[in-house]
Amino acid sequence: MKQLMMLFIILMLSLSACGTSAGGIGTPIGSQTSSPSPCGDGICGGPENATNCPADCALTPGSGAGTDPVARERAPLFMTTMTHMEHGFTDDRDQAVFERHIEQLTYGLDLADEYGGLLTIESEQPFAIANVTWNRNFMAEIVARGHGVGTHCDFGFRDELMPVERYSLFFAENKALVDGLVGPENNLGCSGGGSRNDWAIGASMAGFRYLNGIVSMHYLSMPIENRPGPEWTDDFIRAGNHHFNSPFDLYQRIYLFEVADATDFVPDPQGVIVISSGELGALRNLAEGSGEYDNLSRQTCDACPLDRADVDALVMLIREIDQNRDPDRVAKLAVYLPVTEFVPENEGVLRYFFAQMQVLADEGLITWATQLQVYQAYLDRDP
Repeated sequence: MKQLMMLFIILMLSLSACGTSAGGIGTPIGSQTSSPSPCGDGICGGPENATNCPADCALTPGSGAGTDPVARERAPLFMTTMTHMEHGFTDDRDQAVFERHIEQLTYGLDLADEYGGLLTIESEQPFAIANVTWNRNFMAEIVARGHGVGTHCDFGFRDELMPVERYSLFFAENKALVDGLVGPENNLGCSGGGSRNDWAIGASMAGFRYLNGIVSMHYLSMPIENRPGPEWTDDFIRAGNHHFNSPFDLYQRIYLFEVADATDFVPDPQGVIVISSGELGALRNLAEGSGEYDNLSRQTCDACPLDRADVDALVMLIREIDQNRDPDRVAKLAVYLPVTEFVPENEGVLRYFFAQMQVLADEGLITWATQLQVYQAYLDRDP
């Protein structure tokens, strides 16, 4: 009897083993299936790759088939400033004016340094010449402090058509003056230059690699069908409407792109120069909404004071842009801070501006940069 019982137990154990799978205890044979790929969960894992789940798995620049996909980091939203040492300044003829401007710029640079901010100072001819005339290379001092410099191209607005080779000489003359102070490697960009003439090819021929400070005068070179509307005639632009932030579509304006010439703002991978706009206009005008194409009645506001309301409007706009921008594209914002605003009378609002930008930077929403650093980051991400 005991032998029969032992045989019965062995038989039952054998049948139980046949009912289990190699994949795990108690799993019926044939019931094992691959887990569905969680494509769209933001994690590149398991069977996912750049081919079957591009939403989660993006190839790093230069990678291709047979490489391990790695998700690209979120592209930065750069915060920049512009300060123009204008064509109408008299620094080259009046040393007191030059020294006053240095005092104002130093005040602004010192405040920016306290909060981790960065300024970009762009010079037209008088201030650049004054650096040599009065034997103080303040532009080089700005670079040494870690801030940005560039060329201001305050010409062309009322010029008539001329050969592009001739127009490029205006860019070249200004560039040579700033190159002599800081070296061409620190002076790759020009702010301005909008004209009926081809400012894209002209600036490129002079050695510039990017253009910032893009405003509505840059539409003068374009046929009417490539302007924002039929009312954007030459006469309209020249009648005090030349400083609208451009391109007028904000979500075209915040990204860098190349153009082949100045006939449109259509991106061209084979372009001759990079458009680096991101223009929001003068900080003092933001609360009033000046500078935007859809606000014709308040295009400029020279009498508007710089106050905390302007900073609050900027913070709200930055948060909105960060929510809606393409996180895979380098984006940029720029506010204009004239040299005359770097004075003790504005200390409170200037500190508030830099402090609020520091909060946004700490949250990871913005990254401070000079105009040149933005251009370099664009090339590094999308060579």
